[in-house]
Amino acid sequence: MSKFFTYLLIFLFLGFVSANEESKNINYENHEFVYLDNDYVQLLKDIHHQLVLKNKDCFYIETCGDIRTRKVGEMLYQKKASSLYTSIYKETPRYPSKAKEKAAEGYVIIKFDIAPDGTTNNHTVIKGKCIEERQYPYKDCTLFNSAVIKAAKKLKYANSSAATIKDVPHKFSFALEWEEYDLGKVFVGISNRKLDRSKTFIKNKDWESLKKLGESISDSYVKFYWLGLAAENLNKPELAIKHFDSALKLGPDPLITKDVKRRILTLAYNLNVFSSYAEVCEITTTVYEDYMCGMNSLQIGDSISGTAFLVNAYRENSGNSRLDKILTDLIDSQRNWLKQDLASLQSSS
Repeated sequence: MSKFFTYLLIFLFLGFVSANEESKNINYENHEFVYLDNDYVQLLKDIHHQLVLKNKDCFYIETCGDIRTRKVGEMLYQKKASSLYTSIYKETPRYPSKAKEKAAEGYVIIKFDIAPDGTTNNHTVIKGKCIEERQYPYKDCTLFNSAVIKAAKKLKYANSSAATIKDVPHKFSFALEWEEYDLGKVFVGISNRKLDRSKTFIKNKDWESLKKLGESISDSYVKFYWLGLAAENLNKPELAIKHFDSALKLGPDPLITKDVKRRILTLAYNLNVFSSYAEVCEITTTVYEDYMCGMNSLQIGDSISGTAFLVNAYRENSGNSRLDKILTDLIDSQRNWLKQDLASLQSSS
């Protein structure tokens, strides 16, 4: 075969693969965007399509490792694999006894093929993450893998297609009931006397004493939380944000976690250092978190992430008409910047 025909076949094959990727549909739930016009929604979907082409694991939102692409998908109500494919039989994985002994919780994302008869095969673990005694952050682990694979092999789906559906992801989560978790461990190693003193210092705004108290205890999220509060109120914001970041990475207390995230996002915006703390926005649970993640993203020139966070903040906001107006104005102000982002994504693809 001549070199010309060899090159032609390679070219046609690559063209076929590219066209096949381009035609792969991203599925969205049917929701109305009452605060966005149709052109704006289409612009966001076009951007999301380009992002998914660059981050192939984001075709399914469950496996999406790129925070920006995942946030845009969430904003547009991208369908999860669990809603694209209907399971007609499933079993809850057994909670491993070793995991219970360690007070371990976590999740496993697995992928498999769905055969024409609805059974699953080719099971592969994509990611397994755990925490022990609710000490964050999540770490790679294999504690739940065996239980998940056993449960996944028993899954059965309604497959109306005659073809095998490849690489379908599924997430299994493991969480202990509150009564199974010893909440007394939260303040392990810290005496009630020191906890009472900290409350007094905070109430009296005695930040120097709180700083000394924090320095007197071993490393824990409480220690860094106290040091962060002291530094913030002693007008040392650069030191405060570092302490709060350490507290967030160690903290199992949901109340303190929310306060710490709020403080990190505010300080990051004031100091213009969001790029170093962007992982704080990987999971957002409040209007303020989405709003400040949006504002921080816009500050560093990321209109795509900024718009996604601000849209989510608008959805979560209830009853605050003044904030609604601020959010809609901010979202609308990004339209032209997003058009430029789309053009840049298309030219680099």
